[in-house]
Amino acid sequence: MTTVRLMTYNVHGLRDDVSALTAVVEDLRPDVLVVQEAPKLLRWRARCAGLARATGLLYVAGGRTAGGNLLLAHQRTFVHGHAEERIPQRLRDPIRGVVSATFAVGGTRFGVVGVHLSLAAAGRARDLDRVLETVRSFGDLPVLVAGDLNEHPGGPSWHALTGAGLHDVAGAETPTFPAGEPRARIDAVFASGGSVRGRVVDLPTDDEGRARLARASDHLPVVVDADLDAALDVRPDATTARNPDGAA
Repeated sequence: MTTVRLMTYNVHGLRDDVSALTAVVEDLRPDVLVVQEAPKLLRWRARCAGLARATGLLYVAGGRTAGGNLLLAHQRTFVHGHAEERIPQRLRDPIRGVVSATFAVGGTRFGVVGVHLSLAAAGRARDLDRVLETVRSFGDLPVLVAGDLNEHPGGPSWHALTGAGLHDVAGAETPTFPAGEPRARIDAVFASGGSVRGRVVDLPTDDEGRARLARASDHLPVVVDADLDAALDVRPDATTARNPDGAA
């Protein structure tokens, strides 16, 4: 059995305490970090690369090219391919997109899809069409879908994901927003079929840890240890994650 630690985190455009943010990520040690609201405007490539370096992770895909969704990964992961897509939005609406990649850890392959759904219900439905199409593109591989749904559990987006055969790995009713006094659970991790089981990783509860989380972003991260049972051999041509300039 291969266990992968996946962390999803809306980083608020890196507008808060970036040193606190990087400390949170370093403490939780994800194998794959799924970022929402990554830099997507001026110097976005350099800023995404800087976030990767600061957290001790490597760039996989995303940024402006995926509507602010970004994938970073630990060097023990292999990347067998990635995709980035912008989703057309109404005039003046924030750009949205989907980022995805096929990873392998310890000989086990799996897909990851990063999402940040629209603030509007109609926009979320449109975004989900593209998200679910991306999930289907992985075929029989186990897939983890992670991100900011901008919607409470039980809403249409949650029903659409579960109706497509995904299940809520994080499961607990722990709120994720706003970080200082969380009241709403709008960030989540879903998994395809019954091939993935996950355990929620607890966030720091001491005073210093809670204060750091509140300084780092306006969202709390969601972290799960996912057990994968669809093991496949890693191909020799697999590549490690990289930096935006192509350097490993």
